[in-house]
Amino acid sequence: MAETSTAGKAGSDSLLLGGMARWDGLDLFGPHYMSTAYRKKSGEIFIRIDPVKVWKPQNPLLRRASGWPIIRSFFFWGQLLVQVGGSVWTLAYFVGSIAALWLLVRALELGSGLGSLGGFLGFLADFPMLPLLVLFFAAMKLTSIGRYHGAEHKAVAAYEKYGEVTMEKARVSSRIHPRCGTNILIYIIIAAALEPLIPWWWYSIAQFILISELWFAFGQSRPSIAVGNFLQRYFTTSEPTRRELEVAVASINRLLEAEGGSPDTRIGTRMRMSARY
Repeated sequence: MAETSTAGKAGSDSLLLGGMARWDGLDLFGPHYMSTAYRKKSGEIFIRIDPVKVWKPQNPLLRRASGWPIIRSFFFWGQLLVQVGGSVWTLAYFVGSIAALWLLVRALELGSGLGSLGGFLGFLADFPMLPLLVLFFAAMKLTSIGRYHGAEHKAVAAYEKYGEVTMEKARVSSRIHPRCGTNILIYIIIAAALEPLIPWWWYSIAQFILISELWFAFGQSRPSIAVGNFLQRYFTTSEPTRRELEVAVASINRLLEAEGGSPDTRIGTRMRMSARY
């Protein structure tokens, strides 16, 4: 899941980081660069650093307008789509998730006419978020995605606390991050639960505005963070093994080198690293 964070002891300039876990690795996003890292069965780690292609308004008036209610939601989702599109794997994951949701709803609708079971399947077709959440949580806890998600959090937390990321510092850091993208999940559930109750045909689009506006209004409140932390701890992250943690540590260090202007950083080139730990 994606999250943003500001560095504490990493230097005089705060560094905004975001990330997204996959089944074989993770993506990390900085202000200027992104790191795509994955691990093959052989144990080798591959990392690619690319420029971040997220447009930010430079005009003072447009920049101010981008913070207004409703308008800010269009900027939020637009930037998210551009960011997700920056990685082929994350884009494929996003498109695959949407396709899986559509297929699930269609299957439930077709099964709604199956006798006594049909009523239950029809209910799930009206509220597809319920079975989708079960599948989502199962994937996060039973596959490497949740472990990579936890490793991503530990690497970011180590950077925020110590100003550097090593295996030892990452291992003892928390896998629960207060600004994780998991925190927006409660607002997605609220918006999805309202869909069968709202007759507007365009609500499928309008609910995205509702989600982001709820997030902007309440996302940093204590109750919202508490719910997000609970979901992270028990449903969307798992304690990483050395295998996942090493990928996260290597990835974030390459990203920090790029953001720091290191001349040794190869932009746009896939780097191969052997397992070290």
